[in-house]
Amino acid sequence: MANTAFHGLNGWVLAIEMAAGTAAVIWHCSSAVASLLLAVVLLLGLWVLLLRGPRTSSSYPKTEKPSAAAATDEIGASPAEMGNLKHQGPVRWSFMPSNGILCCNTREPMAFENENASVKALVLHRPTHDADCEAAGQYPYAWHFHGRKRIWEVRVQIRFKRLPKGKICFGLEMRPAEGHQKTFLTQQVQRTLVGAMRAAIGNDIYHTPGDDPASTEGEVESPAFVMPLWAVDQFHVAVPGQEPLLSANLDRIGMKRTDSVRAYIEAMRVTTENLSCDKVYTFCVWGVSPFVDVSTWELKGLWPGFKMDAAKLSGDPLVYVAAYDLEETRDQSQRHLESCKSYYFKVALWSTLKPPKAELLPMQTEQEQQTKASAKREAKEQMLQRKRALDRLLRWTCVCGA
Repeated sequence: MANTAFHGLNGWVLAIEMAAGTAAVIWHCSSAVASLLLAVVLLLGLWVLLLRGPRTSSSYPKTEKPSAAAATDEIGASPAEMGNLKHQGPVRWSFMPSNGILCCNTREPMAFENENASVKALVLHRPTHDADCEAAGQYPYAWHFHGRKRIWEVRVQIRFKRLPKGKICFGLEMRPAEGHQKTFLTQQVQRTLVGAMRAAIGNDIYHTPGDDPASTEGEVESPAFVMPLWAVDQFHVAVPGQEPLLSANLDRIGMKRTDSVRAYIEAMRVTTENLSCDKVYTFCVWGVSPFVDVSTWELKGLWPGFKMDAAKLSGDPLVYVAAYDLEETRDQSQRHLESCKSYYFKVALWSTLKPPKAELLPMQTEQEQQTKASAKREAKEQMLQRKRALDRLLRWTCVCGA
C-alpha cells in the first residue's frame, strides 16, 4: 500500500530529476537561464511535497465490499439487512476480563467462562442512531423488534459451576467518579428514572449513587441499579443440549413476567431455590430499554419529548451489565461492595458515538491490534518514502547549483 501511495510522488521526483539534469547541461550556456530553471525546479519540488503530502486513511484505495457469505457469517443478518455491514451499529461491548471487543446483533452468541459459570450472551439493539434505517425495517433482528417498544434486549445463558452462597443480583454498574457532581435537574431525572424502573420491575431494587473516592475511607461502592433475579423479563430452564438458540425466536420459550407477574415471581423463586450445576438457565432483559438508548447514549421516554445525555447520570460514558452472588455480611445496609461480589459475568457497554476515554476501554481484539500495528508500519514506510524522495530532490538541486 505504501508503494501505491507514493507511486505518483516518485513519478514527480523522476520528472524533477530529468528537469534538473537538463538544467545542469544548460548551466554553462547561460547563467540567467540556469537560475530560472533552478527556481522552477525548487518551486515544483515544494509544490509536490506540500500538495501530495502524507495520505490520510481516507485517501487509500477503497477495499472491496464483503461477500454475501462474509456479511452473513460476521454479523448474523442477510446482506439486505446489513447494507454492507453498516448496521452493526455503534454499540460495543466486552466481557470483563476482556476477551475482545464485540458488536451487537451478531448471528451467534458470544461465549465466556470464569470460575463461577459458563456464559453465552447476545446483545440486540435497534438502529436508533439511523432513523431512516429503523423506519425501513432493514436491519438485523427487525423481525423481532417490529411492533415492540423495546430499544434493546440482552439474552444470556448460564450454566453454574458453583451454586450461589447468597442472593443473586443483576443490574447496571458504573465507575466511581472522583468529584462527579450531579445538577439538580439530573438528580430529579434520576429519581424519575428509578421510579419508572420500580413501576416496570417492582420495588425490590437497590439503587446507590456510589461513593466519591476522594472523600471515602475504605472500600468504595460503585454507582449501581441492581435488581433481584426475578426482575429479568423472561427465563427458561433446560438440561444441557436442549437449551434454546439465543438468536432464535424465543416468544414461546419459558415464562415472561408480563404474562402474570405473581405466577412469574413464584416460578422464579422456586427456580432460584433449586439452582443446579446440571441445568442451563436462559434469561432475557428488555424492561428498562425504553428509557435508556445505548446507541445514542441518551435517557429518553420518561415524559413526552424527554431526552438527556446519559453521561450526566453515569459520569464516564461506560456502564457494566453484571450478575453476581452477593455474600451476606454483618452490615445491615448490605452495601454492594466489590469484596462481597462473586461475578457470574460482567459486561462493559458503550457507544462509539460517545466513546469513553481510551484508557477506560477494554483491550482490543487481536485483529484490531494487528490492524493498528499494520497501519503504523504503513505510516512509517510512507515517511521513509517521502524522506528518500526529498533527499533525491535535494541532491539534484545541489547538482544544478554546482
